[in-house]
Amino acid sequence: MSETARSAQPSFQAGHLPAPDTVVVPGVCCFADDRWDLTPLSPRPTARHMAINFARCPEPFRDDFRHMLYLLLNVDMPMERLNRVASVRRRVAPSTVKGISEDTLPFLNWLHQRRVPTLAAMTDSELRAYAHHVREEPLTDLPKQRRLFAVSRFWLMAPYLRPSAQLRQPHWELEGIQEVLGSVPWTAENKTKPIHPATMSALLMWSLRLVEDGQRVATILARDLPKSTQPDDYPAGLLTWFGDTPITDPARARQVLSAACLITIAYLTGMRSDEVFGLGRGCCAPSVTQSGTATSYEIQGRSFKTAFRNGVQIPEGKERTVPWRAVKPVADAIAVMEQLHGNDRLFSETLLKRFDNGTNHSSRPPDSHRVSEGLRALINWSNSRASAMGRPHEQIPSDPDGPVSMRRLRRTLAWFIYRRPGGRVALGIQYGHLQLHTTEGYGNRVSAGLRHVFPLEEAFTLRDTLQEAAERFDAGSGVSGPAADRYRRAASEFNARYQGLTLNARQAGDMLANPGLRLYDSPDQLIACCFDATKALCRRDAPPPGTPDTRSHSLR
Repeated sequence: MSETARSAQPSFQAGHLPAPDTVVVPGVCCFADDRWDLTPLSPRPTARHMAINFARCPEPFRDDFRHMLYLLLNVDMPMERLNRVASVRRRVAPSTVKGISEDTLPFLNWLHQRRVPTLAAMTDSELRAYAHHVREEPLTDLPKQRRLFAVSRFWLMAPYLRPSAQLRQPHWELEGIQEVLGSVPWTAENKTKPIHPATMSALLMWSLRLVEDGQRVATILARDLPKSTQPDDYPAGLLTWFGDTPITDPARARQVLSAACLITIAYLTGMRSDEVFGLGRGCCAPSVTQSGTATSYEIQGRSFKTAFRNGVQIPEGKERTVPWRAVKPVADAIAVMEQLHGNDRLFSETLLKRFDNGTNHSSRPPDSHRVSEGLRALINWSNSRASAMGRPHEQIPSDPDGPVSMRRLRRTLAWFIYRRPGGRVALGIQYGHLQLHTTEGYGNRVSAGLRHVFPLEEAFTLRDTLQEAAERFDAGSGVSGPAADRYRRAASEFNARYQGLTLNARQAGDMLANPGLRLYDSPDQLIACCFDATKALCRRDAPPPGTPDTRSHSLR
């Protein structure tokens, strides 16, 4: 395909295939190409290689398959054709188009095996046969639903497709996908497992220690000292956490320090992976009071998941109108990364892997494999140092639910905030002002992206507390004190209304709004609280925040 042809503007005419030289990705691929590389269409920091190989599609359906994917990239999907409410965007991201292609290929291969000549020739009985085929596949519920909705997209896009590709309305769009596949219980609860408290506590402790020494270690790494240099040659005042690693193994020191900074920034701000890896040099500045004291820090960056223009997602994201608020350890971690290398982007893939050359840094953000490599190195190195320093009790234990990941960090922050009454992050190392900046900062801004997570997590925490109370009563335990009757009533009401249910969003909201169910256990004291914000002595000097202050002596 010539460069002139590739420079043609994307175009389409309803009912007709685009011209073979119609550009899909400028300078990369055209409509008739057997392989589309969509990677340049997604400039998000975490975007990875996205290619669609049309040789995997049966030849009779290949052009219509191309056409449907091309339309998804360039045309709003006519959602008004649906007879149901669906949380589906009219225009999907390139990464979603790649996923849709994978969900559609099994359908087209199934058609080819049954010798169905065209999509338009498919009968209702054949659609029902395919639905039965999907239902019997050894897949979990969500992939099955995606496969059926991939077929629905062909029907939705039928007004734009050529006549031979205009699929009839699938019966599951009339009867309901869940009814066709079988009942699929839905819950608003985040299925991502939070990191175990023992693992997270020790991991954060070591990360903060290394960040504390980070700027001096970065100075050592920048000097390119010979390996014969002894620890006594360190700059005066260097602390002991790194030992002689910056001298004996500078590549490992660089990797471990980068991973520690990543944990500190990601966990203590709640940023998504794209947001962390999109941070650039100079992004952090102190928020100074009139007295000149820096009480917190502001971080400028970009939003990606919530970046839309006229209902269409902006692949490159957009600048946040409201900065993140952070505490000093986060600002220190950013300063360390700025000193560790000269790139504009704080994190790159080379910083999280062990490499010998400390000068040739890639500007490419790390992928999930590289992040996992860096976090494993941090954990293994920290455990070795704990043993070498005679501190085996400070080793980072393995998480029973699997490796630490960026997605789990964000989930763990929300989990800890609402598993502790008053919204404190209890991780062994306490920052008294962290809760204020984190929960108030995120709770007051929709754009921060955690606002929807906290109320649901609070509801699920309340559910767990009430369920445990009900189970204790069933086992014969008792309770005493001025609020004992209210405690028993709360457990009884929970038993009658919610026991055994998988909470949906409406039920979670009802539970939070019920003043009779505001039951809190304090892990620090042998006491429980039936909280009433209008009477609580622990909140007499402050506006009611909706949760008790279990640190208050008035709880005794």
